[in-house]
Amino acid sequence: MVISCYTSHMRSHTALALGAAGCMLLSMPPHLDAQASRADSPQVIPVSSVAPEKSAALTSTIADLRQRADAFVFLSGGASNMAADQQRGLLAMFDALVLLAKEGRRLAVGDGGTRAGIMEAAGLARRASGNAFALIGVAPAGEIPPRGTTAVDPHHSHVVAVDNPAAPAQDSWGSETATMYWVFAKLAEGRPSVAVVANGGGITLTEVEANVRAGRRIILIEGSGRAADALVSLVRKSTSPDAEINNLRARAEKAGLARHADLFHIVPLQGGASALRRAIATALGPAK
Repeated sequence: MVISCYTSHMRSHTALALGAAGCMLLSMPPHLDAQASRADSPQVIPVSSVAPEKSAALTSTIADLRQRADAFVFLSGGASNMAADQQRGLLAMFDALVLLAKEGRRLAVGDGGTRAGIMEAAGLARRASGNAFALIGVAPAGEIPPRGTTAVDPHHSHVVAVDNPAAPAQDSWGSETATMYWVFAKLAEGRPSVAVVANGGGITLTEVEANVRAGRRIILIEGSGRAADALVSLVRKSTSPDAEINNLRARAEKAGLARHADLFHIVPLQGGASALRRAIATALGPAK
């Protein structure tokens, strides 16, 4: 069991509160929860958003990961404002990463790097796989230690700490997004890649726009709520009784995401890890 406390101002794909601000008791799947007490220490790579390509450490890391991985999975969203059983089901879906690793897939995974929601689930999946895949997180330097208070996930292999001089002094979530997708583009250049979107808010939609611009296939976890369900509604041309979903849908429609419906694939929350594994494998194509 993991207790997490976050405010509503945190980056949407890292928030794990069940309200505008709050604490919750999060139940991880038992086989992943057993890994939580054994912490790793990710390599933290500080970079400037102004010229990330000038970071020798980042350039070297990207080259190393491209030698070790043939395909890439990028995660976006969170796990907030969900019923406890739905949240447990969502987090358990990321066992898909363990299954893919066991099949011999040479993967690397990218996300936001903090110890919350689907990012923590990805970290625990990496641990459960025997660290079979690299897991690189990208987060704003002002929000994670030593400058900030949001914990990085200890089971990531790397965390890129982005210093954006234009970021506000308070609440700099989202100031790292452009650098995050620069990193992801460099990692995936000429290689198959896929994005997985679960839950999330406005920043998640910005990340989806970046994935669309890259022509990347995007898996939507239907039933995870918020941005993911707003995109499902947009693709299916349906409506929702949820005001937040409708507001996010309107934003997605305004951004022109409906014109790229062919990039989206919907996987129901009830499909579990096996359904997500199949969707990722199909999007990436045959293993090399």
